Amino acid sequence: MEQYGVVIENRGETAAVNLQRHLICGECGKCGIISASKRTMTIEAHNPIQAEEGQRVLVESDDRQVIFLAFMLYIVPLAGLVAGIIFWLQVAAAFGFEGSQELQAVALGFILMTVIFILIRRWDARVKDDPQYKPVITGFLLDKPECDDDIPDQLTGHQEEK
Repeated sequence: MEQYGVVIENRGETAAVNLQRHLICGECGKCGIISASKRTMTIEAHNPIQAEEGQRVLVESDDRQVIFLAFMLYIVPLAGLVAGIIFWLQVAAAFGFEGSQELQAVALGFILMTVIFILIRRWDARVKDDPQYKPVITGFLLDKPECDDDIPDQLTGHQEEK
């Protein structure tokens, strides 16, 4: 996945880059953006080309890693929720528990989903500096990008017509 950004700080091997959030980007919070009204995000990217502060750059992320991280953040916790519900309903049926067991099943599902989120957060803390999961600055932008949809109006000089 390619994105355009501006280097806001050179940190030697890495750089802080201010990126525009794409419209397809969700609000999972992984990138630090929780509010839909906030359109920019700052990321840390590998800087093998030694881009300096203020330079416009091309930042690339491995598509497979992006898909893997999305899977870990969305699908695995959801699977934990469903597995917890199904597990409790099977246990309740096997041991002949009386009454409605749906509330306990949902509670166990949410507990399992919470445990999975905690484990994912611990895993994230361990791999956050792993180069495999960091975007890479791959080039400088000398020309205006083909599509300026992701660039704020104040940077492009466009103004809304009234």
